[in-house]
Amino acid sequence: MGISFSNPDGKIAYENKKLALIKEINEAFDGVAREDGVTLHEAMVIDDYGSPAERAEARAQDTEDQWQDVPEDDIRFSDAVLSFLDSKGFHYYLPAYMVWYLRNIDNEDPAYWSNTFDSVIFHLTYQIDVENYVASKFQLFTPAQLRVTGYFLQFNVEREETIEKQNLQESLSKGGLSPEEINSILLDHTFHNHEDRQALETYWRQFI
Repeated sequence: MGISFSNPDGKIAYENKKLALIKEINEAFDGVAREDGVTLHEAMVIDDYGSPAERAEARAQDTEDQWQDVPEDDIRFSDAVLSFLDSKGFHYYLPAYMVWYLRNIDNEDPAYWSNTFDSVIFHLTYQIDVENYVASKFQLFTPAQLRVTGYFLQFNVEREETIEKQNLQESLSKGGLSPEEINSILLDHTFHNHEDRQALETYWRQFI
């Protein structure tokens, strides 16, 4: 479920915000090479405890020269990949996953839904306060790349909170509560994505 807009201008502003963020991701990560890092299909084999030979065969499937050319279907159907990349692979693939997320998160076709949406956010919030985890995942990121990654998470946190607030407000309105009572409840409401908000405020905020 996406955000409800009361007028076309709100929808246009929202879509323009996504496009601007995609542009900034492209600029910040442009030229990042995979080099000898773990590839997408190789990571899938690692997840399945594949042999070195199977890893090499899978690696040969990833022939693109830049992360912007990673096929969207490969991203959509590989939600576990980010867990099995090394630092070079993570540095290379994360921008592709973030751009895919922004392009598709508001797809209203139920058949399009993918666990990859949740996986992207998970890998920006899980154990973000654990130094070794952060060092292993984000050690190659430049200040500009960390900044736009923070902006990406901020966008998602605000989007999820807006949707939840709209749904709660609609439910409360149907219950016959007054606008004052509804506003009071909304002010005291703890959002379901509070862990994502916590990661944003305790770690990513320093970069943005």
